[in-house]
Amino acid sequence: MLVQKFGGTSVADTEGFQACAAVVQRFAPDHKLVVVLSAVKGVTDLLLAAIEAASRDEPFDQPVDRIIGLENAIVEGLSAEGMDMQQAASDLERRSQRLRSRLEGVRLLGSCPDTARAEILASGERFSSRLMALYLRNLGLKARWSDTDILPPANDSVLDTLLDQEAAAPLLREALEGTRVLVLPGFYSRNQGGGYQLLGRNGSDYTAAAVAAALGADACQIWKDVDGFFTADPRMVRNAQCLDEVSFEEAMELSYFGAKVISSKAIAPLAVAGITCEVRNTFKPDSPGTRVQSAARLAAKVRGLSLLDHVASITLQGSGMRGRVGIARRVMDALAQQSISILLIVQSSSEYSITLCVRTQDAKRALAALESEFHFERLHGLIEDISAQTERAVISLVGDGLKHNKGIAARFLTAISSAGANVEIIAQGSTECAIAVVVEREDAPSAMRTCHTAFFSHGHHVDVIQLGCGNVGSALLEQIRQQADNLAGNQVQVQVRAIANSRQLLVADDSVDLANWRDALEQGGKPWALDDVIGVREQLGLLNPTVVDCTTNEELAGQYVRLLSEGFNVVTANKKANTASMTYYRDMRNTAARNFRKFLYETNVGAGLPVIDTLHALMRSGDQLKTFEGVLSGSLSKIFGMLEDGMAFSQAVAEAMSLGFTEPDPRDDLSGMDVARKLLIIAREVGLELELGDIEVQPVIPEGFAAEIAIADLVGELKQLDEGFARQIQTAGSEGSVLRYVGRIEDGACRVSIEAVPRNKPLAAIRDGENALVLLTRYYQPLPLVLRGYGAGAEVTAAGVFADLLRTAWRPLDN
Repeated sequence: MLVQKFGGTSVADTEGFQACAAVVQRFAPDHKLVVVLSAVKGVTDLLLAAIEAASRDEPFDQPVDRIIGLENAIVEGLSAEGMDMQQAASDLERRSQRLRSRLEGVRLLGSCPDTARAEILASGERFSSRLMALYLRNLGLKARWSDTDILPPANDSVLDTLLDQEAAAPLLREALEGTRVLVLPGFYSRNQGGGYQLLGRNGSDYTAAAVAAALGADACQIWKDVDGFFTADPRMVRNAQCLDEVSFEEAMELSYFGAKVISSKAIAPLAVAGITCEVRNTFKPDSPGTRVQSAARLAAKVRGLSLLDHVASITLQGSGMRGRVGIARRVMDALAQQSISILLIVQSSSEYSITLCVRTQDAKRALAALESEFHFERLHGLIEDISAQTERAVISLVGDGLKHNKGIAARFLTAISSAGANVEIIAQGSTECAIAVVVEREDAPSAMRTCHTAFFSHGHHVDVIQLGCGNVGSALLEQIRQQADNLAGNQVQVQVRAIANSRQLLVADDSVDLANWRDALEQGGKPWALDDVIGVREQLGLLNPTVVDCTTNEELAGQYVRLLSEGFNVVTANKKANTASMTYYRDMRNTAARNFRKFLYETNVGAGLPVIDTLHALMRSGDQLKTFEGVLSGSLSKIFGMLEDGMAFSQAVAEAMSLGFTEPDPRDDLSGMDVARKLLIIAREVGLELELGDIEVQPVIPEGFAAEIAIADLVGELKQLDEGFARQIQTAGSEGSVLRYVGRIEDGACRVSIEAVPRNKPLAAIRDGENALVLLTRYYQPLPLVLRGYGAGAEVTAAGVFADLLRTAWRPLDN
């Protein structure tokens, strides 16, 4: 025995009816079936609109015509398939007449009694189920339709009753005699007097569950237009995953707090009877969907996230509440009298306040009911305030494993904070199956996405917003693309979410296609400011976003503190920030620490060389720098190497330019300021509090030389210096030395200049684009610590930035 329920989206049109019938045909040969149907998609809402219009003495023809039009389109579609739908057409005509008659009565009365409301709203399921029974018989199945007088109500409630499963069992068995398929309308029951009693909104799920429990069915199948329960709403979280299984308790929590997969009311009878529920996709019948059962076979710390929208929070507070017995009971009784359901309720440990949540549509009535109930306490100041906050949402983290694992709540709250959302209320039941928080409604989608990343991202996760697409930036994007498979094999996922050049910002819906990013940026990019970059985090719901600065822009470097305070990690190849004022240098580090963000800049000094890491390791271990000397410019290393080989200075500069070793304007290298900035960073990293102006700089060429000359004419002007450099080279050689451009730290002072370096010293061998750093420390003496390698070039620098980027990865939850 199987019970199958088909939702409104499954029977929305002719194709839907055909798909549902195909599912029934698939299972009918091996099982007796009870098939429960919802109304055609949209019909119940249109019926409600018609009732409201009639109650206000307004025309109701438009919603009625739309209802008949939707249902008639299905009848005509099935007729076109060659089916005999004459009975359905007659039913539809009678339905239209009766519906209009009932609504006219409502209009004349000026209101809609509950009994009339129940009959009108039940008509949608009544029609769709009769149509399905007729269609199945046309397909050759032995199918019978029955009204719900075989599902007697358990009480007198007209709009939200329960079914008497014990009384229904023999009636159902009798109705099943002589047929393979029994088709029933969902959503309503009929009492002994023939009156209609509704089972509450989405009551068709409950109909199917109660029938399954009454008959002791093998399973209850809920057929919808989704694959099953997901880790989150896939319309909000693109990478949400369909769950193979959930427990009844998990399903209850997910459904109650917003997962519109199965009505929470339907879960109880299945759980009590121990009947497995299968949530499956009508349009993908081969997909296994999600099994809901007593206990999930595969344990998981976290099963899913749900979002309950359109919520209001109401708070009662006052010193007179302390120690007074019965306050919470009076709150619940006052709202129960208004038929208002409390979604969650919490009380402060001091008993100073009680906060509860209701649906936004009930907020005004709830507030009025509480003001009336506590009028005396308000009058005498025992309760100081009863206030409501609307436009709120409840985010719930659900999983049976929450009760056995530490740190899940902390991770949940951290993720929500990372989305920039403020948690106003936290609630957890005694079963510890779910944690619910209340946030502002506008923050909820972003918070959902960040929470999903925190709990369901497989592997270490990096979200990248890259600013700058020049040589280094382009090389970095290519390295990320090339290394994607290798990283995935090591459980690391790097997603470039946005890319910007100086003119345009491209924000991807998911991640940027790195094979075609140039075209995408050119065609889809938009002018941008820093606020647009910051907005990407909320727009995409990024948990641990990292801004990568591959520019040399001083203004952007001046915004790092803001980026860090907004929750972004910052990885930069831009030296401007670390060589700004000492005050700003401290602010960046303090802000990063305060916000638990990472500020990484390894490439500021030696491109791909591990200079900053090495300095940090030395300082953390208690070492002290005595002296430092280094060749810190790959371009000047190349130029001075060619001078050593006998090339003229002007020719060496021209060659370095053609090979791409220098900046576009080589005067930027020859000024010595790039080396001075690197030396300042080293000095600050070892504890010296210096400004850029404190560095003594001897430029390679005289200050102001050829300052007004165009770059194209520069090499010609530099020929004036060839003879002087030749003499310096000759002099150094005669003394057993070579010329190098050296940065030096001694006795707390910093200097960059051309030096004659003896050939037996480490820096003498550094040429052709190499960098070298020689550190004489308390631990490393008399032999110094030497770091040596190529310190220039887009590929090497990009690799260093990439390494920093990977250090920002978010560690996944072992679920």
